Amino acid sequence: MSGPDPLHDYLSILQGKARPRFQELKGGPTSELSLKVAQAERLEAGCALCEHRCGANRREGRPGRCGVLRTKVASHFIHYGEERPLVPSYTVFLAGCNLRCVFCQNWDISTDAEAGEVIEPGVLARMIEARGIAPIGAPACRGIRNVNWVGGDPIPHLPYVLRVLQELELDVPQVWNSNMYMTREALEVLAGTMDVYLTDLKFGNDRCARELCGAPRYWEVVTRNHLQAARQGEVVVRHLMLPGHLECCTLPVLEWLGEHLPQAAVNVMDQYRPEHRARQMPAMARGVSPAEHRVALERAGELGLLLI
Repeated sequence: MSGPDPLHDYLSILQGKARPRFQELKGGPTSELSLKVAQAERLEAGCALCEHRCGANRREGRPGRCGVLRTKVASHFIHYGEERPLVPSYTVFLAGCNLRCVFCQNWDISTDAEAGEVIEPGVLARMIEARGIAPIGAPACRGIRNVNWVGGDPIPHLPYVLRVLQELELDVPQVWNSNMYMTREALEVLAGTMDVYLTDLKFGNDRCARELCGAPRYWEVVTRNHLQAARQGEVVVRHLMLPGHLECCTLPVLEWLGEHLPQAAVNVMDQYRPEHRARQMPAMARGVSPAEHRVALERAGELGLLLI
């Protein structure tokens, strides 16, 4: 690539140069961040964090669709395998997920909300702080560029994530790495706390979403949330191509991004492999062909998308 790197602005944001709000949220029991924690807890009590809105009260020992009763951290470490502007990233994998993707590559923790350990928010905050912040231009040095909340999915764990931020003294950028099948209210609670939304835009229609992950109204919910996320922070969109889903999913996703989020960075991923229950589905039991990926990249280029 010649000329200026189009991802430079993302690097600047991830170094904290464009995040003046976070510290303003903190400070005492009546701070805005404390109010956000209380809002998230209310949503959790009625299980209205994701669009399944199952209404289960975890405090009474009734897990919802995600299976989560109490946040379990499956693993946490400095991750170098994410998109280039994000690494090194302190990645926190949270157990449980509100979707049931038949091809989930993290199925061992997404389907088992008990797959991990309880780490108190203050303890995890101290672990993060111990890493320090990595400067631009030194990706292999000690330190981190961000904290990356993932899973499973972080949606069922929104109150826990905010409690960690309450405890965190290191002014490090935050990444919400999510399937984005969350309620409008939950996403609004995140406003001002997250710098980057690292999103999955999985399907281009509701039929495929219902069949492959059990999510009704998927397209309406997730596209709505992408637009809201873009008003709240930077957006990096991941689209994992699925075998045989070029016309029904990949191309509609790219067309929508080109029309509605042309400023977002997009990762068109061809590393699908038949994991979890996909191995038992003949149509999903192969990888994405080079020809399918080539067509997708060519269309993304025609649309002027910023590929990452």
